Amino acid sequence: MSSVYAVSSVLSSIISWLIANVTIVLQLVGLWFVFRKMGLPGWKGIIPYYGDYVLFDKLWETKKVWRMIIYSAGFAGTFIFGYIFIFMGIMFAASGSDPTVAVAIVFIILGAASLIASIVMVVLAIVINFQLYKKLAHAFGLKDAWAWGLLFLPYVFLPIIGFHRNIIYYGPVNQV
Repeated sequence: MSSVYAVSSVLSSIISWLIANVTIVLQLVGLWFVFRKMGLPGWKGIIPYYGDYVLFDKLWETKKVWRMIIYSAGFAGTFIFGYIFIFMGIMFAASGSDPTVAVAIVFIILGAASLIASIVMVVLAIVINFQLYKKLAHAFGLKDAWAWGLLFLPYVFLPIIGFHRNIIYYGPVNQV
């Protein structure tokens, strides 16, 4: 019976790996063709951070990309420190003496605050990303709903924009 579980575990791992890689390839191909429709070399779209910089430069303003990068780095830092603080707090609490329990409480509070800060950083990065996708959708003459699709299903919506013959790039739209 355990061999059945082993085989099913391996098969589910392979299927998960395939799905993850197919979605990545679809997103990269979509970005390549979206950039080509925008009159830019396609390779610029698939380079991490540089592609974002080019999109921000073409559709919005470049200082926003730096905010998104800072929020992303801030998320990583606060997330890691949060878990380190909580782990240290648990270790101090496990020792059991009164002074270390007080230190443990402080570390756990710092860890929880750090994890909450990481959630705030993620939300801020998502908001900026959504605004960029909204500008991208408007640049192609599409409605705001496309921005939601680009945010949550970029591996579906980017290839649609890139390959659909009737979706034309009009240029950045300045909204008041």
